[in-house]
Amino acid sequence: MTGRQLEVCVDSLESAIAAAEGGADRLELCLALSEGGLTPTPGLLAGVKNRISKHVEVFCMIRPRGGPMVYSDGEAEVILNDAETLKTAGADGLVFGALDTNGTIDKKLCKRFRETAGGLPCTFHRAFDLLQNPINGLETIIELGFQRILTSGGKATALEGCNNLAQLVTAAKGRIVIMAGAGIKSDNVTNIISLTGVTQCHASARVCRVFGTEEIGGAKMGNGSDNVLWVASSEEVQAIKRAMIVS
Repeated sequence: MTGRQLEVCVDSLESAIAAAEGGADRLELCLALSEGGLTPTPGLLAGVKNRISKHVEVFCMIRPRGGPMVYSDGEAEVILNDAETLKTAGADGLVFGALDTNGTIDKKLCKRFRETAGGLPCTFHRAFDLLQNPINGLETIIELGFQRILTSGGKATALEGCNNLAQLVTAAKGRIVIMAGAGIKSDNVTNIISLTGVTQCHASARVCRVFGTEEIGGAKMGNGSDNVLWVASSEEVQAIKRAMIVS
């Protein structure tokens, strides 16, 4: 069990506190998990850092918008500015990924990103799952200096991608951490670890909370319901951690 870690992705202060209380080793802090995670505000980072244990690392997602992981020169400047801002604001690490239009890693932007991050550890996020050649991409990411890759093995869920995850763990040869993510739950994490050999997993551990207020006159703030909030469950985080320990 030594070295096994659970990262929980959170997009609110409430979720961050719940994940930390549940025993998460690290948080991936972002906004809009409904979009796959976007760059969080410095204010949210400060609020989280002030209210959770200092033993829980907080890595910040750097992603300026939803949609393709291919970025323009203007968006690249936004990305680098956000990385610098959140590094200065106290992030323990950063999460990022960028691709070229041909389905390979955008080496130029990723190199500039690593330079901006300085000594902060960086995770290459699930843009990895969109690569044409994951094994070649693995080598590039190692060369760029990332410490971790978040991946489902190129499938919709980590459970479906177990064969590919196992191949990546073998190919990594301990040079970089392969962290399984997508659909990780307390009732499947033991199986995923057994089938792949991963030592780190990434989950949202969320539950749906419905508020009592009703929408009036059809007014809405977004595409979804304004009465529903998805938040991390400390109980599910605890259950995932427990399963990881005994597996």
